[in-house]
Amino acid sequence: MLFADRPDRARTRRRRQRRPSEGRAVVTIKSTIETMLRPYPPLFRLASTAYHRLRGGMRSLNPDTVDALARAFELAQREDAVASSAEPFGDYYEFGLFRGYTLFKAYEIAARLGLEEARFYGFDSFQGLPAATGPDAGDARFFEGQFACSRGEVERHLASAGMSMARTRLVEGFFEASLTADLKASLPRRKARIVLVDCDYYTSTRTVLHWLGNLVGPGTVLLFDDWDSYDLEPGLGQPKAFEEFLEAQPTLRAEALGPYPRHGASFVLREGA
Repeated sequence: MLFADRPDRARTRRRRQRRPSEGRAVVTIKSTIETMLRPYPPLFRLASTAYHRLRGGMRSLNPDTVDALARAFELAQREDAVASSAEPFGDYYEFGLFRGYTLFKAYEIAARLGLEEARFYGFDSFQGLPAATGPDAGDARFFEGQFACSRGEVERHLASAGMSMARTRLVEGFFEASLTADLKASLPRRKARIVLVDCDYYTSTRTVLHWLGNLVGPGTVLLFDDWDSYDLEPGLGQPKAFEEFLEAQPTLRAEALGPYPRHGASFVLREGA
């Protein structure tokens, strides 16, 4: 097994059993309705679109992601302190922004911890999800255009929330087209320290991880917000993409930090196979 203490479904379920806040209760109700409607794709798409239109503004699709982000930043800062590292903390990368909520919360967490040099990179098509391809194509959990939010709307959300746009860069486009060698060459040579991959599909996650390449390394924390969106079925979704990434990086191993509700899992990269 390539993952150290890989999160399993039972552990994820135990974490989900805690008493939800109001925001988590809404997410739980939404999940229940989605499960009921998923066998009927036209109804599922209609209900999902209506839900997101009714719940406008800069909201989180998963309130627990913010808690996981805070733990990731705190872990990275703590490890730097223990190692007495003089290296810059590194930057934050988020793939799949929707309305920009978690990107802003990452900025807010970094500000609270005094990480004033960190920069924030957000990647999104701003047209919603692409059509599913590859091994995920036969599953109707996600659909083309889902989670669409224009770039202008995301920028307005971030600016009105108080995010420093001078330290923020948004990259527009579907990942297969936007994540290029030229883009990578245009970035400062700084480690991607915290990475949130919230793009649902195996193919999109594979593209993201391949592009990141040497931007990540020991000490990078990776959060996968859709880790068990496919109920950990072999050959689907983000676990397959991450396993392939690790197979191609023999000098790295992944230490599991544990699952987080509803579908997420986080890892820190370490040296060694």
